[in-house]
Amino acid sequence: MSQRRQPFLAARRRTLAAFATLPALPIATAMTTTAPDAAHDADAIVAPQPVLDLDRAAMDLFDAAEAGRWRDARDALSRARAATAALRSVEGAYTDAGGALHRYIEARNGLGADLLEAGTAVSVQDRRWLVSVASHVAARAGELSLPFVGHGNAVAPLIAALLYLALRMRRALVWQDDIGFHAAMGDFARLWTSLRGRLGTRLAADRMHALEAALGRLTSHASAADVRRLYDSVIALRGG
Repeated sequence: MSQRRQPFLAARRRTLAAFATLPALPIATAMTTTAPDAAHDADAIVAPQPVLDLDRAAMDLFDAAEAGRWRDARDALSRARAATAALRSVEGAYTDAGGALHRYIEARNGLGADLLEAGTAVSVQDRRWLVSVASHVAARAGELSLPFVGHGNAVAPLIAALLYLALRMRRALVWQDDIGFHAAMGDFARLWTSLRGRLGTRLAADRMHALEAALGRLTSHASAADVRRLYDSVIALRGG
């Protein structure tokens, strides 16, 4: 599984503490840290495979819905269902890592409803509906990942916040929500301006420049490809 393609958000509780207006995010890029970050994140525990599989399937479901690739959407939904079924084995590790049992139960119960809804969205090939449900599934995976994130990685929640806003832009384009799109882009630009100095000594300069170039293109052109380029540039920061 490519580190670069894994969703990013297991650190969302710390993100929420820093940025109270940001909701839960897709998760697991923080789960498989690169060696430099791992050295500073000794408290991190590798998330159980079903949690990582669920997150990957949720983001693949989002990607497929965004592009209207219904065969891929059915495949991702099948994998999300299999990962959800395998979560029965995660309860002990989740609570042992400090997770609250009631949160585990809430996440699992919510997934059951989400996946039923996703199945209906796929059957009627409703892109907007499926994008929204896939975001919910990714948030459940984020909830399940939280106990396994170390507390020493200060960069992870900052990038998670940027990733959430990029995902918001992608979702707004699918919904043809111009107001929501520009609000998310404005939030992204303001947050990036405030975070750039804090991240500058920790991340590769070329990747930071790539993000700024992608953001600059969006000021004059807001295609799905351009928004995806911005999203991918945020993911790439994780390797810096």
